[in-house]
Amino acid sequence: MHIQELSVDDHIPQIKPFMDQFNSNQELALPPYDRAHFSLAAYEGEQYIGGVVGSMVWGLLYIQLLAVDHVYRGKGIGADLLQAIEDQARQQGAKVSELTTMSWQAPHFYMKYGYTIFGEIHDIPIEGQTKYYMKKNLLSSTQS
Repeated sequence: MHIQELSVDDHIPQIKPFMDQFNSNQELALPPYDRAHFSLAAYEGEQYIGGVVGSMVWGLLYIQLLAVDHVYRGKGIGADLLQAIEDQARQQGAKVSELTTMSWQAPHFYMKYGYTIFGEIHDIPIEGQTKYYMKKNLLSSTQS
């Protein structure tokens, strides 16, 4: 045996059948592991000013990136992008949204819109900083 590095694009088609086979043997009647992708962009006229990217599997929306140009922050654009991706995911059956954020980034922003912390890793990437794992129930939540 030897271990080597593979590109993600080449590796996923090879490893996915192993996981599918394992999951199918669990007698849980799991739905297919089909991933839906979301990519929403905000523009002021023709100028790109922010966006949000995420994906959903099994009713769980995972928000990967949400950012707004510093010139446009504080004007509700981030909130609109967050609401838009949640709405799209909800229309496709999402029950919960999850994301990670760092202590110097936006934990308070997400809390304002219904996210709660369910996990923390302290002193990452440096001492005194924290990585937060956050979630929001999309079935009973409305925008704050």
